[in-house]
Amino acid sequence: MHWGIMKVAKVQKRRGNPMDKKSMKRNMILITYGIILYIIFMHLDTVLELVGGWYRVGVPLVYGVVIAYMLNIPFMWFRGKAFGKLEQKNKRASINLSLVITYVCFFLLLALLIWFIIPQLVESVTQLVQNIPSYLHALEIFAYEVEELFGLEGYFDGQLTEMWLDLTERASELITEGIPLLANYILSLTSGLYNWIIGLIISVYFLSGKEVLLRQLRSLIIAFAKEKQAEQIMKLSYKSNFIFNRFITGNVIDSFIVGSICFIGLSIFNMPFGLLISLIIGVTNLIPIFGPFIGAVPGAFIIFIVDPVKALLFLVFILVLQQVDGNLIKPKVLGNTIGLPGIWVLISIVIGAGLFGVVGMLLGVPVFALIYSILKEEVALRLEKNSSEEESCT
Repeated sequence: MHWGIMKVAKVQKRRGNPMDKKSMKRNMILITYGIILYIIFMHLDTVLELVGGWYRVGVPLVYGVVIAYMLNIPFMWFRGKAFGKLEQKNKRASINLSLVITYVCFFLLLALLIWFIIPQLVESVTQLVQNIPSYLHALEIFAYEVEELFGLEGYFDGQLTEMWLDLTERASELITEGIPLLANYILSLTSGLYNWIIGLIISVYFLSGKEVLLRQLRSLIIAFAKEKQAEQIMKLSYKSNFIFNRFITGNVIDSFIVGSICFIGLSIFNMPFGLLISLIIGVTNLIPIFGPFIGAVPGAFIIFIVDPVKALLFLVFILVLQQVDGNLIKPKVLGNTIGLPGIWVLISIVIGAGLFGVVGMLLGVPVFALIYSILKEEVALRLEKNSSEEESCT
């Protein structure tokens, strides 16, 4: 008994007095964090406005990082496989050649998309707009058939008239407000194009000089941080790079596969506007959880106004496709990169969308995955430490 008390005393001595300098420093840090969090929550609107302003300024940088992450895989493949021998003799020449070929392939792929897909998309949208009157007429006939089938003669007359008047009124409002909306759209399109061009230039510098940049950052961290802190920062950097790289590239590849399968399936079932709908499905599939539903709604509506039966078949097809994607394609492409429980994926998407819109929905998941991974490791270390201390007391 006496020996056990002495062990407890030794452990407490090692832990130190709660009011010693170390504990006071830790408590002051916690109090400071608490005050900062309180101020942030009390002025949340101002903070979000500031963050939004910084985000708008940093959009080209974000685009550059995203493009660099996407092109890093083919870039490193060219360096390691195609120019592996040259890499050993002349590293700079290997980097420059790999960079040129990577961006040539990227622009060729972009040109092919513009050359083949854009005209078909324009044709599909034009056909859709031109056929709206005939689609409305078909919808009216369908409503009358439903009336006859269920004995509801005259039930839809007033509703169809009201819907037609509402559509006419909305069309008139759209024409009246169309010019300023078009002007705003052109301005936003110009701004978006500018951001993408600057982002593309930034991505070139990221890929060509990433090793120099990483060395400089590493030297900076080692110079200003303690050894243990520097090691933790390095570990965090590697983990962040792994999660974001795999998530962004894997998500793009997965969405491309899903969009391609969707186009093949819609072509087999002879559904209208297959290319347009497949593109919508592929793009919205980038958004976890909500993406398939966001893409399926406009696709089903477009098909419904042409053929209601095919719209139902389309929904069944999309449901099957998403099950195949979730259980077969995505695990193969992404693996266990995220490691985030479903509820946290949902929370990350909601918070990301609320703060940064669509971009937040896309990047919220890897950010939360990184935070979750860090907290999980920290909790495991603390539990192990507490367990070992308890064992030493017994």
